[in-house]
Amino acid sequence: MEVVQVSAGNLLLYLSTLSCCSAAVFLIKGKIKPGIMFTRLSAAFVTLAVMLLAYSFVSLDYSLFYVWQHANEQMPILYRLAAIMVGQEGTYLVWAWLSLIVVLVHTERHKISERPLLTNVYALIGCAFLLVLTVGMSPFKSIFTVEGASLPVSGNGLDPALLDLLMPLHIFSVFAAYAFTIIPAAASLAYLTHGEMPSVRNYLRFSWLFLSIGMITGGIWANRLLGWSGFWQWDPVQSSILATWLLLTAALHAIVRFAIGEYKKWFPLLCINTFLLTIYTTFVARSGIYSSIHSFPGTPSWWLLIVFMAAVIVISLVLGIRYDAPETLRSGGIRAAFAPHNTFYFTVALLLVMAFIALWGPTAYILLFYTGQKIVMFPEYYNVLFYPFILGLSYLLGACMLYGRVKNRTLAGVGVIYFAATFFLSIAVPDSAHAVAAPGPYAGFLEKILGSFSVTSYLPAFFFVTGTVLFKMIRDSRIKNRVVSLHLTGVNLLHLGIVFIILGAIFSTSFETSQNFSYAFNEKGVYKEKGEIGLQYLDFRLEKEGVDWLQVVDFEVFYGEKMNMSAVYRKSRQFGFISNAAVHHGIFSDIKVDFEGLLPHQLQQGKIGLNVKKQPLASLMWLGSAMLISGILLTIIASLLSRRQKETK
Repeated sequence: MEVVQVSAGNLLLYLSTLSCCSAAVFLIKGKIKPGIMFTRLSAAFVTLAVMLLAYSFVSLDYSLFYVWQHANEQMPILYRLAAIMVGQEGTYLVWAWLSLIVVLVHTERHKISERPLLTNVYALIGCAFLLVLTVGMSPFKSIFTVEGASLPVSGNGLDPALLDLLMPLHIFSVFAAYAFTIIPAAASLAYLTHGEMPSVRNYLRFSWLFLSIGMITGGIWANRLLGWSGFWQWDPVQSSILATWLLLTAALHAIVRFAIGEYKKWFPLLCINTFLLTIYTTFVARSGIYSSIHSFPGTPSWWLLIVFMAAVIVISLVLGIRYDAPETLRSGGIRAAFAPHNTFYFTVALLLVMAFIALWGPTAYILLFYTGQKIVMFPEYYNVLFYPFILGLSYLLGACMLYGRVKNRTLAGVGVIYFAATFFLSIAVPDSAHAVAAPGPYAGFLEKILGSFSVTSYLPAFFFVTGTVLFKMIRDSRIKNRVVSLHLTGVNLLHLGIVFIILGAIFSTSFETSQNFSYAFNEKGVYKEKGEIGLQYLDFRLEKEGVDWLQVVDFEVFYGEKMNMSAVYRKSRQFGFISNAAVHHGIFSDIKVDFEGLLPHQLQQGKIGLNVKKQPLASLMWLGSAMLISGILLTIIASLLSRRQKETK
């Protein structure tokens, strides 16, 4: 039975790949009906493959090496299903499956005519590439292919650090975002080929939505783990994903101008490069170069990723050069500088620069690695370079909100006042602990200057944007058209969410305070206070979970309110030591308590150490995240309602 399942899984992958290639060939030849039929078959075969793998995980079919590697009988059904996406074999399969579903939906919606024909061809080629990767790293590999192997009675299971409800949501969201980039990229290649572009705005929105969810859930999850020390660490894969998100954001701004005849070359190139960045991020994670929780061991598929990226880059550059559509920056006085055609241009430019900064870290590491050298990109590098662009982007956002709604003098005057406040706070606040970044021993002159700016300088920008968005929302409330009002509310919310996230991230890290508490085992019920934090130790206990041992500390934290919390330290026989911090999300501050666990000799000493961190205004991040997600959802809903209204007329 097990051998049949292994063969069936690989057979389904081969059939899906063959059907996908056949669909592309038929469409190239202009044979639309067989092209659609083979697209459906390819999607059906890969869906069956996913279902078969899911069944194998649920039933714990250890004849599959991938199942044995990532599942065991102690895992609940939900985590067995989530384990499909933990290894690189499963992520390739899920990525290919979601991409084919997106292409199939696009095909069924448009009922291919001659116009979008080439879009489907390019999209199917992309799907075929992902299927080839999946076949090469098949999750249906038999365990009997390992020399001397016999059928195991139990599996390895998952690293306990991955046993979090946010894990499947985080991974699935990221690969769903990747999948939605395939249609805009394919449509852009088709546009540069024959000059016609189907509507791709909602594909970009869905990709942006899922990538935002992936980044937010990943940040919340990382904040619970002691080894990550916070929600964002400028990990190489994090940096690459952020660059993808920034490029997606740039594309969503560019499409607004593309719809009225501008950015005829830059918009399609943005879409293509966004898709390429998803491939590049996959390469970063699978190169075997980095030591990261996101990284996989070196894989034989890395060269395929490079070849595919190189081919798409060459093709898009050739098509882009051939397509002659020069862009110009219009003039017309001070007010025209803040007109939409210019502010959108500046916005896209700033987003591209920030994406380059985010990418340069992991890229420089790779380039130097292959020359026999190594480099370490500290968080200070990113913080120093990002900060001035974040300030500029925020003020640009506020100016966009005011444009056309106030007089010229008012727009200029308000902007100057707030920017002057930013400049004053940048240099006037002396506390170096709240600077953008502490300069390292080899910091250059510019790095020292920018790094010395006080992070309080972002406050005027935050209040400027918040005020302008609220002002615009009041004006927009007069609009009677329900769909337009819904769309504008979404746009306002997501832009407001951005500055809330930025301020929350800046203040929760820069103004974070930490206090260490030490208790003897016999000090149960003893209250201690340091700074503004009070802590009462309640209990310490040892628990056994399977073959793992858990050390659990119960305590109460007092900071404006009483919080009952527990921190867990796990000693896993297979995965080593894992510490899960206790986190309480408050209105004004998040409280995070780290327990590093006790080694045998420390247990004999009978002392417990707890580190309590206060992260002020972290709630702004989570509130901003909710506004951002709600905002993009409202724009998608408004778009769907608008299309329905047009179809009923």
